[in-house]
Amino acid sequence: MRTDLLLSFLLHFVFILALVVSAPFQPRVRTDFGEVITVNITSLPASLQPKQLEPISIPRAIEAEEPIAEIAEVTPVIEPRPKSKATPKPKKDKIYKPQAEKGPAEREGLTNGQRDVSENLGADSRFGGAAVDNASFSYPYWFVQTFGKIERNWTNPVFANQPLSCTIYFQVITSGRIIKIEIEKRSGVDAYDRACERAVKQSQPLPPLPDEFTDEILGIHLEFPYLPL
Repeated sequence: MRTDLLLSFLLHFVFILALVVSAPFQPRVRTDFGEVITVNITSLPASLQPKQLEPISIPRAIEAEEPIAEIAEVTPVIEPRPKSKATPKPKKDKIYKPQAEKGPAEREGLTNGQRDVSENLGADSRFGGAAVDNASFSYPYWFVQTFGKIERNWTNPVFANQPLSCTIYFQVITSGRIIKIEIEKRSGVDAYDRACERAVKQSQPLPPLPDEFTDEILGIHLEFPYLPL
Protein backbone atom coordinates (compact mmCIF):
# COMPACT_ATOMS: atom_id res chain seq x y z
CA MET A 1 0.00 0.00 0.00
CA ARG A 2 2.91 2.29 0.71
CA THR A 3 4.23 1.61 -2.74
CA ASP A 4 0.91 2.67 -4.30
CA LEU A 5 0.98 5.96 -2.50
CA LEU A 6 4.51 6.64 -3.63
CA LEU A 7 3.66 5.81 -7.21
CA SER A 8 0.60 8.10 -7.15
CA PHE A 9 2.72 10.95 -5.82
CA LEU A 10 5.28 10.57 -8.57
CA LEU A 11 2.62 10.59 -11.28
CA HIS A 12 1.10 13.79 -10.01
CA PHE A 13 4.49 15.43 -9.75
CA VAL A 14 5.39 14.50 -13.31
CA PHE A 15 2.06 15.84 -14.60
CA ILE A 16 2.46 19.18 -12.87
CA LEU A 17 6.04 19.49 -14.09
CA ALA A 18 4.94 18.86 -17.67
CA LEU A 19 2.40 21.63 -17.47
CA VAL A 20 4.96 24.10 -16.19
CA VAL A 21 7.53 23.24 -18.86
CA SER A 22 5.09 23.34 -21.81
CA ALA A 23 3.52 26.74 -20.96
CA PRO A 24 6.17 28.97 -22.74
CA PHE A 25 5.74 27.07 -26.00
CA GLN A 26 1.96 27.82 -26.50
CA PRO A 27 1.31 29.52 -29.89
CA ARG A 28 0.33 33.20 -29.80
CA VAL A 29 -2.36 34.62 -32.08
CA ARG A 30 -1.38 37.93 -33.68
CA THR A 31 -4.14 40.44 -34.17
CA ASP A 32 -4.14 42.36 -37.41
CA PHE A 33 -5.12 45.94 -36.60
CA GLY A 34 -5.07 46.98 -40.28
CA GLU A 35 -8.65 45.94 -40.65
CA VAL A 36 -9.79 47.84 -37.62
CA ILE A 37 -12.02 50.83 -38.50
CA THR A 38 -11.14 53.86 -36.53
CA VAL A 39 -14.13 56.00 -35.64
CA ASN A 40 -13.70 59.57 -34.45
CA ILE A 41 -16.60 60.73 -32.39
CA THR A 42 -17.30 64.39 -32.95
CA SER A 43 -20.10 66.49 -31.60
CA LEU A 44 -23.00 67.39 -33.89
CA PRO A 45 -23.43 70.98 -35.00
CA ALA A 46 -25.69 73.11 -32.90
CA SER A 47 -28.34 73.20 -35.64
CA LEU A 48 -28.65 69.42 -35.60
CA GLN A 49 -28.54 68.99 -31.93
CA PRO A 50 -31.96 68.29 -30.40
CA LYS A 51 -33.36 71.15 -28.54
CA GLN A 52 -33.60 70.64 -24.92
CA LEU A 53 -37.07 71.17 -23.70
CA GLU A 54 -37.38 73.53 -20.86
CA PRO A 55 -39.02 71.96 -17.88
CA ILE A 56 -42.59 73.02 -17.55
CA SER A 57 -43.34 74.47 -14.24
CA ILE A 58 -46.76 73.48 -13.02
CA PRO A 59 -48.22 76.32 -11.05
CA ARG A 60 -49.32 75.37 -7.64
CA ALA A 61 -53.03 75.51 -7.14
CA ILE A 62 -53.99 78.41 -5.00
CA GLU A 63 -56.93 77.74 -2.81
CA ALA A 64 -58.79 80.98 -2.73
CA GLU A 65 -60.95 81.52 0.22
CA GLU A 66 -64.42 82.19 -1.09
CA PRO A 67 -66.26 84.82 0.83
CA ILE A 68 -69.15 83.45 2.79
CA ALA A 69 -72.31 84.96 1.44
CA GLU A 70 -74.62 86.25 4.06
CA ILE A 71 -78.10 84.80 3.75
CA ALA A 72 -80.69 87.43 4.19
CA GLU A 73 -83.92 86.59 5.92
CA VAL A 74 -86.32 85.21 3.35
CA THR A 75 -89.88 86.32 3.65
CA PRO A 76 -92.21 83.61 2.34
CA VAL A 77 -94.52 84.75 -0.38
CA ILE A 78 -98.01 83.47 0.19
CA GLU A 79 -100.04 83.43 -2.96
CA PRO A 80 -103.66 84.32 -2.40
CA ARG A 81 -105.98 81.42 -2.87
CA PRO A 82 -108.58 81.78 -5.56
CA LYS A 83 -111.83 82.82 -4.09
CA SER A 84 -114.27 79.98 -4.14
CA LYS A 85 -117.91 80.55 -4.51
CA ALA A 86 -119.42 80.33 -1.08
CA THR A 87 -122.31 77.98 -0.78
CA PRO A 88 -125.25 79.96 0.55
CA LYS A 89 -126.32 78.69 3.92
CA PRO A 90 -129.96 77.80 4.28
CA LYS A 91 -131.74 80.53 6.04
CA LYS A 92 -133.71 79.80 9.14
CA ASP A 93 -137.42 80.17 9.09
CA LYS A 94 -138.82 83.21 10.69
CA ILE A 95 -140.41 82.56 14.02
CA TYR A 96 -144.10 83.07 14.02
CA LYS A 97 -145.61 84.22 17.28
CA PRO A 98 -149.27 84.76 18.11
CA GLN A 99 -150.32 88.31 18.69
CA ALA A 100 -149.91 89.35 22.28
CA GLU A 101 -153.26 91.05 22.53
CA LYS A 102 -155.11 87.76 21.94
CA GLY A 103 -155.85 85.66 25.00
CA PRO A 104 -156.18 81.86 25.22
CA ALA A 105 -159.92 81.95 24.64
CA GLU A 106 -159.49 84.02 21.47
CA ARG A 107 -157.14 81.60 19.70
CA GLU A 108 -158.64 80.23 16.51
CA GLY A 109 -159.72 76.60 16.72
CA LEU A 110 -159.84 76.31 20.52
CA THR A 111 -162.90 74.58 21.89
CA ASN A 112 -164.24 74.07 25.37
CA GLY A 113 -161.83 72.11 27.55
CA GLN A 114 -158.77 73.14 25.51
CA ARG A 115 -156.08 75.43 26.86
CA ASP A 116 -153.44 77.50 25.09
CA VAL A 117 -149.93 76.58 26.25
CA SER A 118 -147.93 78.72 23.79
CA GLU A 119 -146.20 80.51 26.69
CA ASN A 120 -144.30 77.27 27.34
CA LEU A 121 -142.69 77.21 23.89
CA GLY A 122 -139.85 79.57 24.80
CA ALA A 123 -138.64 82.81 23.26
CA ASP A 124 -136.55 81.13 20.52
CA SER A 125 -139.01 78.41 19.61
CA ARG A 126 -139.80 77.85 15.94
CA PHE A 127 -143.34 76.70 16.71
CA GLY A 128 -146.23 79.06 16.16
CA GLY A 129 -148.45 77.92 19.00
CA ALA A 130 -149.59 74.96 21.07
CA ALA A 131 -152.71 73.87 22.90
CA VAL A 132 -153.79 70.85 25.01
CA ASP A 133 -157.16 69.15 25.26
CA ASN A 134 -157.13 69.07 29.05
CA ALA A 135 -157.33 72.52 30.64
CA SER A 136 -156.11 71.16 33.99
CA PHE A 137 -152.75 70.06 32.57
CA SER A 138 -150.31 72.75 33.73
CA TYR A 139 -146.74 71.44 33.94
CA PRO A 140 -144.32 73.88 32.25
CA TYR A 141 -141.22 71.66 32.67
CA TRP A 142 -142.93 68.84 30.74
CA PHE A 143 -143.79 71.18 27.87
CA VAL A 144 -140.21 72.49 27.69
CA GLN A 145 -138.80 68.94 27.40
CA THR A 146 -141.45 67.76 24.94
CA PHE A 147 -141.42 70.73 22.57
CA GLY A 148 -137.61 70.93 22.67
CA LYS A 149 -137.27 67.30 21.58
CA ILE A 150 -139.73 67.70 18.70
CA GLU A 151 -138.04 70.89 17.51
CA ARG A 152 -134.64 69.15 17.32
CA ASN A 153 -136.16 66.57 14.94
CA TRP A 154 -137.89 69.11 12.70
CA THR A 155 -136.22 69.85 9.35
CA ASN A 156 -137.93 72.08 6.80
CA PRO A 157 -137.48 70.57 3.31
CA VAL A 158 -139.15 73.35 1.26
CA PHE A 159 -138.58 77.00 0.41
CA ALA A 160 -141.79 78.74 -0.51
CA ASN A 161 -142.56 82.32 -1.50
CA GLN A 162 -145.62 82.49 0.72
CA PRO A 163 -146.32 81.72 4.39
CA LEU A 164 -147.14 78.13 5.32
CA SER A 165 -148.72 76.66 8.42
CA CYS A 166 -149.31 73.05 9.41
CA THR A 167 -150.88 71.85 12.68
CA ILE A 168 -150.16 68.33 13.95
CA TYR A 169 -152.41 66.68 16.51
CA PHE A 170 -151.01 63.81 18.61
CA GLN A 171 -151.95 61.97 21.78
CA VAL A 172 -149.52 60.95 24.55
CA ILE A 173 -150.17 58.27 27.19
CA THR A 174 -148.77 58.02 30.72
CA SER A 175 -145.48 56.31 29.65
CA GLY A 176 -144.72 59.03 27.09
CA ARG A 177 -145.55 56.87 24.08
CA ILE A 178 -147.44 58.52 21.22
CA ILE A 179 -150.54 56.56 20.22
CA LYS A 180 -152.01 58.86 17.60
CA ILE A 181 -150.57 61.32 15.06
CA GLU A 182 -152.53 63.14 12.38
CA ILE A 183 -152.32 66.27 10.27
CA GLU A 184 -155.01 68.51 11.73
CA LYS A 185 -154.45 71.51 9.45
CA ARG A 186 -152.64 71.18 6.12
CA SER A 187 -150.35 73.80 4.65
CA GLY A 188 -151.10 73.01 1.02
CA VAL A 189 -147.57 71.63 0.45
CA ASP A 190 -147.54 67.89 0.98
CA ALA A 191 -143.75 67.67 1.56
CA TYR A 192 -143.97 70.30 4.28
CA ASP A 193 -146.86 68.54 6.04
CA ARG A 194 -145.05 65.19 6.00
CA ALA A 195 -141.92 66.78 7.46
CA CYS A 196 -143.93 68.19 10.37
CA GLU A 197 -145.63 64.85 11.01
CA ARG A 198 -142.28 63.04 10.80
CA ALA A 199 -140.75 65.36 13.43
CA VAL A 200 -143.36 64.23 15.98
CA LYS A 201 -142.96 60.53 15.11
CA GLN A 202 -139.17 60.63 15.47
CA SER A 203 -139.45 62.26 18.90
CA GLN A 204 -141.13 59.36 20.69
CA PRO A 205 -141.05 58.32 23.36
CA LEU A 206 -141.72 61.69 24.92
CA PRO A 207 -141.20 62.35 28.63
CA PRO A 208 -143.72 60.42 30.79
CA LEU A 209 -146.71 62.38 31.95
CA PRO A 210 -146.39 63.77 35.50
CA ASP A 211 -147.54 61.44 38.26
CA GLU A 212 -149.88 64.13 39.55
CA PHE A 213 -151.83 64.05 36.28
CA THR A 214 -154.69 61.59 36.76
CA ASP A 215 -155.79 61.21 33.13
CA GLU A 216 -154.13 58.54 31.00
CA ILE A 217 -154.15 60.40 27.66
CA LEU A 218 -153.19 63.96 26.75
CA GLY A 219 -154.02 65.44 23.35
CA ILE A 220 -151.72 68.19 21.96
CA HIS A 221 -152.19 70.55 19.00
CA LEU A 222 -148.83 71.86 17.73
CA GLU A 223 -148.47 74.47 14.96
CA PHE A 224 -145.49 74.39 12.52
CA PRO A 225 -145.30 77.80 10.76
CA TYR A 226 -143.13 78.95 7.83
CA LEU A 227 -142.55 82.53 6.73
CA PRO A 228 -140.54 83.31 3.54
CA LEU A 229 -137.57 85.60 3.98
